[in-house]
Amino acid sequence: MSLNEALSYIADVIFPPRCTGCTDILSQQSLQTFCPACIEKIRFITGSLCPICGMAFFDSPAGEHLCGNCLENKPYFSLARSVASYETLILDLIHQFKYGRNIATGRALASFMAEFCFQGFDFTDYSLIIPVPLHIHRLRERSFNQSLILAKSLEKKYQIPVNFSLLKRHKFTLTQTGLDKKEREKNIKGAFIVTDNANKIEDKNIILIDDVYTTGATINQCAKTLIKAGAGKVAVLTLARVL
Repeated sequence: MSLNEALSYIADVIFPPRCTGCTDILSQQSLQTFCPACIEKIRFITGSLCPICGMAFFDSPAGEHLCGNCLENKPYFSLARSVASYETLILDLIHQFKYGRNIATGRALASFMAEFCFQGFDFTDYSLIIPVPLHIHRLRERSFNQSLILAKSLEKKYQIPVNFSLLKRHKFTLTQTGLDKKEREKNIKGAFIVTDNANKIEDKNIILIDDVYTTGATINQCAKTLIKAGAGKVAVLTLARVL
């Protein structure tokens, strides 16, 4: 046994890994974020999906097909995928992370997201990861960007660089919570700009990272800004999605 392995073993004995959901002790060999009981509480977004936005058709016998929104108004992003439904356990943990400033929970969720196999998504097609930015006022208020923490975990696993300075939120907007789709689109319109280093995104395929996909207004506005600045294509990955 190497020194690192010995130290890791001792750490696991003194501080055994615990389930992020219920804090029960996990087996020392487990690399999972959640225990089996908590996994049962998570509704993963897999199966029949809209090939563009990733809307789930859990009860549809038709299989994969475009949703009404993508048929009517094709988004600027080429593909969006999410890990799980924004409900029950996942909703509670995201709130602890985002509003309770629980960074440890955030890092556990980031690892959970990085280990998820996103349906129909190939990381080798992309060369840059960009987290959805916060306005400087919101960043100072919260002290961290939850999307950046998620993005850094994907960077580590897939060796795709993260750049959090190319896309900026220059317009301070009201919180999107409680707004319907049209109100969200109006609220977020023109909120993002690409910095003077726009040449760094020209013809690049970009992965845009956010915590929750609600109506898609924010990520679509980000994708629009990146595409107009010369990006090749933009895909979106989120931890959760409102169904």
